[in-house]
Amino acid sequence: MRNNEGRTQISPELLEQFMKQQEEKFTANQSTAAPPPPTQQQTTSGYQVPTDFVELPSKGLFYPPNHPWHMKETVEVRYMTTREEDILSSEAYAKAGIMFDRLIESVTVDNVDSKTLLPGDRNSILINARKNSYGNIYEFATMCEGCYQGIEASVDLSTLKIVEIDVDKVTDNNTVCIALPISKAEVEFKIMTNGDISEINKAIEQQRKHGLQPNETMELHRRMIVSVNQDQSPANINGFITSMLIKDSRYLKTQYSEFSPDVDFTYEKECEHCGHENKGGVPVGTNFFWSVE
Repeated sequence: MRNNEGRTQISPELLEQFMKQQEEKFTANQSTAAPPPPTQQQTTSGYQVPTDFVELPSKGLFYPPNHPWHMKETVEVRYMTTREEDILSSEAYAKAGIMFDRLIESVTVDNVDSKTLLPGDRNSILINARKNSYGNIYEFATMCEGCYQGIEASVDLSTLKIVEIDVDKVTDNNTVCIALPISKAEVEFKIMTNGDISEINKAIEQQRKHGLQPNETMELHRRMIVSVNQDQSPANINGFITSMLIKDSRYLKTQYSEFSPDVDFTYEKECEHCGHENKGGVPVGTNFFWSVE
């Protein structure tokens, strides 16, 4: 079961403002079996590029049969070269929000579209790339939830563990079925890909542009729910979502989190200003591959 205790209680607006400042700071500075040992892959220039094997948190579950990572527990990835460093230095990629997409597609040996990958598997690839190229220790700036002062923290990426999920409850269709506590409806949901999450964000942004109240929860449910009471028709699903009880909605979100394969990014840090013991998730932004000055 996933432990969410100790997550930061700072208001989203205040934390977003702080992290935006750190992002601007970065932008101004830039112009369980052991996996197989690293191998080498020859480039067109004749140089040997080492490769490594990364364990996928999903173990290949939740991918359709025609996906390159279907039922794969490990995937082969290249060590980063100057080509990947250029990707990380691209202001255009950073502004478009596709820097990590291009990086993942560049280092993976399999020909995969980053939008089709599960977020947890993407995280595992990024962690491996960061460790192999810049070292295990990741230092980052965050905000104390006790006194709201900026603090510096660090985490050893080699110690991060994969979050275990109950694979026995995953259906043959790579979905999960649950019964909601209040309505007793049987809901089947999928684990969303990066592309699904991108579409949710686009829909919310369009609603804001048109002066509408964003329907974040409903957009989330529309993307994740596959069927309600074994009925897969969009009309049935949408009708159920628009009248879903709050307790049922929260329970569905909790269950989704429990079945989402990922890496445990939890860190602990005592504030040097007030002594508060902070515990939360490691922020992974564009400065993940760079030091915060």
